[in-house]
Amino acid sequence: MICAACPPFPGPAAAFRVRLPAILPSLRHALAGLAALSLAAIAVAGEAPQAWVPGVLEMPADAEVLSDREIGSTVRMFSFSTAEDTGALLGTWEQALKENGYVIEQGTDELLEGAIEFSGEGIGNAKIVASPMPESGRNLVEFDATLR
Repeated sequence: MICAACPPFPGPAAAFRVRLPAILPSLRHALAGLAALSLAAIAVAGEAPQAWVPGVLEMPADAEVLSDREIGSTVRMFSFSTAEDTGALLGTWEQALKENGYVIEQGTDELLEGAIEFSGEGIGNAKIVASPMPESGRNLVEFDATLR
């Protein structure tokens, strides 16, 4: 029989005390990379309109994306704020939609000021509504669509 004196087992926490200082710089770099990647993804999402939004609609240069949601496989909601005059913007968009084969679906009795209802090319029905945001001095533009 061999008898050897061994120090007592320090427990599993000792491994973390020894290794944590060694991996801390790597952990900091990983977190910095993750933060940079997240910010880049947010910036890209804010710049590019969503793929389902008709390409004929030119987004304002100062558009700030507020929300972008997908519900199931067909329902889409998207909103942004802008300082542009939304009356003129909606007029331009309505004309562009008509010229590119989209059907504008507003009857005289349901004509809303500051809204466009349309369908066509992959979109079963959609509505664009613009409203002022008095607290910020900007305008809110909301898209709701059901895709085909």
